Amino acid sequence: MEKEACQNCLVLQIRIDELERRLLAYENAHTPPSKNRRNYPRREPTGNPVGAPEGHKGTTRPAPQPQKTVEVTQDACEECHYPLGKPAKILKRIIEDIPEPQPVVVTQYNVHTYICSNCAAVNIPSHPDLPAEGRFGKNLMTQIALLKYEDRLPLEKIAQNLQRQYHLAITPAAVLEILERVTGSCEPFYYQIKQQIKHAANVYADETGQKVQGKQWWTWVFTTVNHALFLIRKSRGQQPIEEVLGNDYQGILNCDGWKSYPQKVKRIQRCWAHLLREAKYLAEKEEGQARLLYQELCELFAKLKQLRIRVLAQQEREKQHQLLIDRMQSLIGRTKAYTELKKFAVKIKNGLEHWFTCVLYPEAEPTNNRAERALREMVVQRKITGTLRNERGTHRIEVLMTCLQTWKLQGLNTFTMLRQSLS
Repeated sequence: MEKEACQNCLVLQIRIDELERRLLAYENAHTPPSKNRRNYPRREPTGNPVGAPEGHKGTTRPAPQPQKTVEVTQDACEECHYPLGKPAKILKRIIEDIPEPQPVVVTQYNVHTYICSNCAAVNIPSHPDLPAEGRFGKNLMTQIALLKYEDRLPLEKIAQNLQRQYHLAITPAAVLEILERVTGSCEPFYYQIKQQIKHAANVYADETGQKVQGKQWWTWVFTTVNHALFLIRKSRGQQPIEEVLGNDYQGILNCDGWKSYPQKVKRIQRCWAHLLREAKYLAEKEEGQARLLYQELCELFAKLKQLRIRVLAQQEREKQHQLLIDRMQSLIGRTKAYTELKKFAVKIKNGLEHWFTCVLYPEAEPTNNRAERALREMVVQRKITGTLRNERGTHRIEVLMTCLQTWKLQGLNTFTMLRQSLS
C-alpha cells in the first residue's frame, strides 16, 4: 500500500513539475504587463466623481485660420416678418469639416512615341503622374499601402473604404496586386537601408516569432537612430545576423541574451532592461538574497549610466570598465551559493564581457529598448493578421514596413516619400 502511495506521489510530482514548466511560458520575468493578470488586481471604486477635478485648467485645441468666410444672414423677423436691417452683433464660429466623398479622377494619357530619324531609336516620354504599369495612379497606390500597413486594415476593408470615400469599385485581389507593385517600387530603397545598417557604428537587434503557413518563422529587426530594417526568416540562428551585418561587423550590437548574437559579433552591449526585469521577478518570488541581488544590480546600472554621460579619457573608461566587471564577478560568486539563484548567476556570468560595453563606447545605449520599440508595430500586425500565407507576403511586409518605419524615424511624411518611390 505504501509503495503504491509513493508511486502516486511521484506521478503527481512529475505532473506538477511539467505544468509549472509549461506555465513559465505565460508567467515569467518577460511576460508583458498586459498578460500578467497577477500584477493587475481589480481596482476598487474610489467614490470620486468621473472627470477632471474642480478648478482644473483645461486646454482647447487652437482654432485654424479660415480658408473661406460664409455670411449667415436673415432679412425678416421670424415672429412678425418685419425687416431686420443691420445685425446687433456678429458671432464668429470656425468650423472644421472634411469634403464629401469625391469620385475618382480618371485621366487619359496620350503617350506619344517617337522614332529617331538619325539612329532609329524608339523614344517613349514619361510623365511624373504616370505609373510604370497598370491603370491605377500613384496617389491611389500610396493610399492603399498606408491603409494596409499604417492603418492596419484587411484587404476587404480597404476595398470598402475606397468605395465609400471615392466611389471606386475595386476587389481585394486588385488591392493585393497594387501592394505588390508598391513593394517592387520600394525594393531599391529597402536594399539601400540594408547596406546602411551593415556599415552603421551602432545597431540594435531583436527578434520575435511569426507564423508563416502555420509554421514557426521569425521576424528580425535591425535598427539605428535613423533606420529600421525588418527580415522575416525561417531561422532564429546566425544566418539572418550574417545576412545583415556580415561576417566581420566592427560596430557595437545592442541585443538581448540570445546565443546567436555573440557567435557572429564581437562587440556587444547586453540589454540591462532584460537583466533587471528578471532580477526583479526573482526578488518578488524568492525574497531574501534575491532582493539583495536586485538592489546591487540596480546600483551597478545607476553607476553605468553615470559613467556613460561623464566626459572621461579612454584610459579612465577602461579602468572604470574593469572595476565594474570585478564588482559583477564578486556578485556572481556570492549569488551562485544559493540554489534558487544559481541558474540566474550563470546567465549573468555567460554575458560578463558584454554588460559594460557602453562604458567604453558611450554612444551605445545600455538597453535594447530601441529595437523592442521598432518591433512593436510588427507584433500588432501579427496579432491582426495571424499566420502569413506565403513567402511573397513576408517579403512585402518586410519591405514596406522597413520603408515606413525608416521614414518615421527620419521625421519624413510617409505619404510623400511613398509616392516619390513610385516615380
